[in-house]
Amino acid sequence: MTARLTVLGGYLGAGKTTLLNGLLAAAGGSRIAVVVNDFGAVNIDRRLVTSATGDTVELSNGCICCSLQDDTSAVMTRLAGRGDLDHVVVETSGVGDPAALRTWGNYPGFAPGSTVVCADSTAVARLLRDEFVGDTVARQLTRADVVVLTKADLAGRAQLTDARRRCREHAGDARVLESTGGDVHLKDLLRSAAPANPAAGEPDSHRSVHRSASVTGAGPVDRGSLLAALRELPGSVVRLKGVVRCADSPGARTVVQYSGGRLSVTTDGDWQDADTSGLVIIVAGDGTADAELKSVSDRLAEVLIR
Repeated sequence: MTARLTVLGGYLGAGKTTLLNGLLAAAGGSRIAVVVNDFGAVNIDRRLVTSATGDTVELSNGCICCSLQDDTSAVMTRLAGRGDLDHVVVETSGVGDPAALRTWGNYPGFAPGSTVVCADSTAVARLLRDEFVGDTVARQLTRADVVVLTKADLAGRAQLTDARRRCREHAGDARVLESTGGDVHLKDLLRSAAPANPAAGEPDSHRSVHRSASVTGAGPVDRGSLLAALRELPGSVVRLKGVVRCADSPGARTVVQYSGGRLSVTTDGDWQDADTSGLVIIVAGDGTADAELKSVSDRLAEVLIR
């Protein structure tokens, strides 16, 4: 059996993981392998898990979830050799170029599929105008066979229309779909596509404008202090995510997500003995962003270790 290879891209916080969760939960009889950079971010229904070894979790519905970790070649070669998969969906990083992975569709064991790019319908117009990240977002869109406008329920009619128009300007003939909570049908994403928009010869400048830092802590965190720090994030912060243990609910995993100027703090399952409070902060900008990243990470570190 030859697996159709689909590449999933999109800027930080665009909703890639939400879409992947939807694919794993509603495979509809298809055997899908989802390959992610951040293995812990995928919210797999534990009732579906049949086995977990190292970088792979196998589900009872025939799907698997793998982590790329540091060796893309080893993971992709292993999947190509399985022979029991219908589709392989590979997630690129939030600042990566989807075209860098689509060449695997020509590797023995795979067949070329679509390049799918998620775009936050409430933020994509602003991001495209941003002097630091606009070129990254535009480049990702030019690679797309399918653009998924995520968070459509949070956008007004005019905002959604503008987002669709701007994606059309950059994505050419790509199909543009709207999504609420990852509710895109598998058949709309995982189909074959003609090779599109090669990546060769273009400069890769996104790494120079993005910086990241991570902070961790051992003890329970004061929720009020955490929220106060998160509400003061500077405009250079484009993404923040992590899991913390709050003092007012020590038995629960409190999930923190920030993107597009929106903050979400939710609960996801029970706190495990092996869990550690930690946050990852990503900023974009010129030299002043370095100082802002240090300021934010220092402030959050104080909250997490207090």
